[in-house]
Amino acid sequence: MDADQVAHYMELEEKLSKIRKQLSSKLDNQKHIAIILTSVEENIEGYASNDITKNIVQYIIAFMTLLDQSMNQKAHAINDLQLATSATYLLDIIFHYTPKTLLRSKFTEVLTKVAPCITDPKSESLLIRSAIGVLEALLLAQDAQAWNNTNNLSVTPKRGLQGLLELCIDARPKIRKRAQESVTQILLNPPAAPTAEHVAAHFIADFTLKQLTQVINEFNSLSNKKLKVESVKEEINGKITRVTKLVNTIVSTGQWPSSMIEPLCDYLLEVTKSSDQYLVSGAFQCFENLFNSMAQLSTTTGLAENKYVKVLDTIFTLKPSNSDTHLAGSWIAVVVKGVSTYAIHQPLKCLQKLPEVFKIISFYLQSETQEVSYSASQCLIAILTQAIKDEILLTKDVDLKIVESVNESIKQLSDIFVDFLTIRYTHAAKEVLTIIATAFQKFRYRANPYLIQPLQIVDKWRINEENYLDYQKEVELVIGSAISAMGPDVVLQYLPLNLINPSNDQPGRAWLLPILRDYIRNAKLSTFVNDLIPVVAHFEATFDQFPEESVQLRVIQTVVDQIWSLLPHFAELPKDLRKSFTDEFAQELCSLLYSKPDLRTTICNSLKMLVESNLLYSQGALAEDIILHEQFPVEEAKKNLEYLTTKSSNLLAVFFNVYTQTSPGSRGFILETIESYLKITTAEDIEKTFNNVCTLLKNSMEEDASNNKSNKNGAVPQLTSTLLDIVITMVNYLPPSSYFALFSIFDTTIKSPNNLIQKRSYRIISKLSELPTGSEAVATHICAIENTIIGNSHTVQAASRASRLEAINTVVNLLPSDHLNFIVKVVSEVILATKDVNEKTRDIAFATLIAMGHKMQKESGVGVIKMDEESNEVQPANISEFFKIVSVGLIGESQHMVSSTITAYSCLMFEFKDMLPSDIIMDIYDTVELYLTSNSREIAKSAIGFAKVCVLGLPEGMMRDKVPELLPKLLRWSNEHTGHFKQKVKHIIERLIRRFGYDFIDQHFPEDDRKLLTNIRKTNNRMKRREGGTKENSIPLADTGRNFLSAYEEAIYDSDGELKEKEDDGDEQSTKKSAKQYIIEKSGDNPLDLLDSETLAHISSSQPRKFKKDSKKRITDDAFSFDSEGKLVVNGKEQGPKADDDDPLKSISSGINAYLDAVKQGPVRGQRNKLKFKKGSKKEDDDGFSDDEKLPKMSRPSNKNKIGKNFKKNKFKSKRRL
Repeated sequence: MDADQVAHYMELEEKLSKIRKQLSSKLDNQKHIAIILTSVEENIEGYASNDITKNIVQYIIAFMTLLDQSMNQKAHAINDLQLATSATYLLDIIFHYTPKTLLRSKFTEVLTKVAPCITDPKSESLLIRSAIGVLEALLLAQDAQAWNNTNNLSVTPKRGLQGLLELCIDARPKIRKRAQESVTQILLNPPAAPTAEHVAAHFIADFTLKQLTQVINEFNSLSNKKLKVESVKEEINGKITRVTKLVNTIVSTGQWPSSMIEPLCDYLLEVTKSSDQYLVSGAFQCFENLFNSMAQLSTTTGLAENKYVKVLDTIFTLKPSNSDTHLAGSWIAVVVKGVSTYAIHQPLKCLQKLPEVFKIISFYLQSETQEVSYSASQCLIAILTQAIKDEILLTKDVDLKIVESVNESIKQLSDIFVDFLTIRYTHAAKEVLTIIATAFQKFRYRANPYLIQPLQIVDKWRINEENYLDYQKEVELVIGSAISAMGPDVVLQYLPLNLINPSNDQPGRAWLLPILRDYIRNAKLSTFVNDLIPVVAHFEATFDQFPEESVQLRVIQTVVDQIWSLLPHFAELPKDLRKSFTDEFAQELCSLLYSKPDLRTTICNSLKMLVESNLLYSQGALAEDIILHEQFPVEEAKKNLEYLTTKSSNLLAVFFNVYTQTSPGSRGFILETIESYLKITTAEDIEKTFNNVCTLLKNSMEEDASNNKSNKNGAVPQLTSTLLDIVITMVNYLPPSSYFALFSIFDTTIKSPNNLIQKRSYRIISKLSELPTGSEAVATHICAIENTIIGNSHTVQAASRASRLEAINTVVNLLPSDHLNFIVKVVSEVILATKDVNEKTRDIAFATLIAMGHKMQKESGVGVIKMDEESNEVQPANISEFFKIVSVGLIGESQHMVSSTITAYSCLMFEFKDMLPSDIIMDIYDTVELYLTSNSREIAKSAIGFAKVCVLGLPEGMMRDKVPELLPKLLRWSNEHTGHFKQKVKHIIERLIRRFGYDFIDQHFPEDDRKLLTNIRKTNNRMKRREGGTKENSIPLADTGRNFLSAYEEAIYDSDGELKEKEDDGDEQSTKKSAKQYIIEKSGDNPLDLLDSETLAHISSSQPRKFKKDSKKRITDDAFSFDSEGKLVVNGKEQGPKADDDDPLKSISSGINAYLDAVKQGPVRGQRNKLKFKKGSKKEDDDGFSDDEKLPKMSRPSNKNKIGKNFKKNKFKSKRRL
């Protein structure tokens, strides 16, 4: 027995062992199967024999006997369903390991006994699936003679296959899936025969087509009324889906007969007419699997190549009308799948067939129906993208016949593109232009010269802007794609710029410059040097011929700027760098860097791009672009880098000089360019350049010292700080031999009183530590660096403190175990920096403190700390000792030092609370707690922050005993509003209540401050009641206002309680004053759109005033009206016979008349200096104000004793005659 047979039977034994383990299963069906197996194995005679084949026969006999016992032989029905299920399940496993000769001899007997398991109505899913497995094993064992039924038997394999195929379209999904898997296995394992096609393939395909025909006819026979019934529609769609799944199963095996491909495609295209997306998707999946299987066979065996072409031809013959929007789109999608799949396995033959495909699809591109023409254009774009493989476009080491065949295909496609640009396709001009652009992008350099004619036609469209303005975007896309594909040198050969002396025969193409800028990639640098630089020189010579503010001069300057903007793109991986980037051209660029500051950005970016593009390409960028690798191998990029290396020293010198002449705010790009060239410069040249820079730096410092000058704001930067920038840039590329000079620079420049120089000096250490060799060098010179940093602690400028802390952090991380004294000497400076006004300085100070703590903890048990330089007393290094060192700051002379120390403790406590012993924690807490009683607000504020960290971070058991003493000290500041003391204290008390419970806090709360506790309790209860009704349905809003950089900051500064306090204070003050907002309703029936950008204009902080109807009527002038808020607005134009009637101010003659009318209608002074309004008609007496407006009420004089001609007689009667 060979190894394969042993592995085969070992697999059977593994499956049976898994079943035996199910004896203790809680599921009855699993347990019953295990019991049957173990019972059979106990009764099998000779089970312990090594003859596995004999054991398999014994298994089959036993399981078949059990199956007979569960059946009623006369009625062909099942008596014991559970026994039949278990026996069939075990037979399914055994039959797949049984010799085929045995199964072939017992086919009729076994099939007769297993058939009732499938046909009986009482059969369950497990039984049927097991019976399908038995049937699969039987059919796999049959030979070609049995399939052809040469013995004229009544029970044949095709009869069993018929039942299996019917189960493939069963409504039950698990049964259907198992049957389809069995059919797949049968087709993938054909019996030995002269052909590779399975003997039963025609039988299976015929059954499938009959079912597909039947269900499609049934669908077509349904009336529209029945199709509208959802249940009917779902039923018929389900039938079609199941049949297409069967088709998909068969065609995926590659066994679909060639003679039946045409009717299958016809029926599948009929299915694609459906509006159900699942049916259409299933049909497309069938097509795709059909194409994949045939293409795979054509590649491996070559037997299906003619079949594949026949399928494509069949699909092309079934093309629908170009006005049928529904079917045409589906048919086009099938074409794309077919051609794309064909190209995967036969790329060259597919390319040869593309001209024919394009001619067929062009029929649909001519369609007047926009949907059809658009689908056709997308089809052609997809074919160009997917069906043309980059491998067949290569020319090196390729057979000449293949190259000529590809060229011929491209030429035929070019002729088709020219035809697309005729008047017949005018309605689809944009789509046609997109297709041509895609062709350029795909064919790349192979498009030259075959696609030049379509390019020239498109160029005429761009020149004739008046007639083709609508296509300008697509036209520029075509020209840009041609530039990327063939290169600007080829395009400019056929489409010259003609910027100098353009004419009608040679039109100018200044519009081509922006297109060149956007699409130039991997071009020839010589095009810019030889063709564009002379144009720039010509235009620059004409600058003096125009006035300074003339339009012509501005136009010419714009053209020159556009030409220079092309240089960075020509410098991106140029093909001819070594030929075109000559010393003369480099010298010209360098002189322009000096003479024209406006061009410095462009030229520096171009020179940087020369290096970066070649460097990235040589390191593996664009490795998947095989066409680019053929045209521009990686070896060329490496040679380019070697060539640039020879020029880097001179270029660096130029960059250094230009950098010193450029203002600090606009010279960062020069440093980037310098760094790019440092990457390719040799170590010897870098060292030489660095020495030159050091010499200049020394001279500059000596000159500064002699002149005693300082840098002024806005002036040209000092040479020393500028040279230090260059030194810092060179740090990452210096050889180790230059590190000594670097440390000398650090030691010298750190003493400078200039903050710019100090800042850069400290950056040297930080930058150097980023390198492995630099870290080693820093560790070697650690002693000198420590002394330098400590010695200059009193001369540190405020602006350089952040850089100094970064250097200290670097040194701390590199400290050896016997140099931990450095931490003791600088920790006070770091502590003070935690209260610095600069946020960056504070962040670095906290990070440095944490680094010191970790360093002390890391060196625990190894490092030692000298407590005094004179004595030899030492202390072991650990985190506890570090906390003791920090505690010295608590007895500082200034309040600022004490406050900084407490703040530092807050950070360290939060970070190292899990590493510290509990006694140390309690000692620190007790000490800091005393400072809550300090009269200094600065110290108390830091102590409150420390208390908050302890309340939130320390274990509950540790803090519970401290709460009674903490509360009175905290509440001492509860009435202090300065610095938010009250809010901070209230928030801490809320956190204490959450953690220890209200009763515990209430028990130890001072009586004098119980009002605060009551307020907190009532506030929390009020919030709970408020949130109770809406909590389940509300959506929590994300807190976007506070974004903490660390958990420590969140613990210190996060204050949910403060927010609640503000809300509660708002609730308490709502009775006095509340800020409300009102939405002003828009007039008309349209509701207010809250998403409208003008909605803010309809939101007011004051309540809109509504006018009474009668008050609106008092305004009789039709030219004015009032809106919903009571504001006076001018009405729109009214329709009338004359244009003059449209003017709402026509009745007002002038501003003088308006003033006189206002004076006449205004109040006048009467007797006793009282205001008096003139009387008149109601119209004249109208004052135009509403009663709702808050105007100062004028007390109307009593009519009593009023003398006038209009007084009322019923109120006054004179008893005397005047």
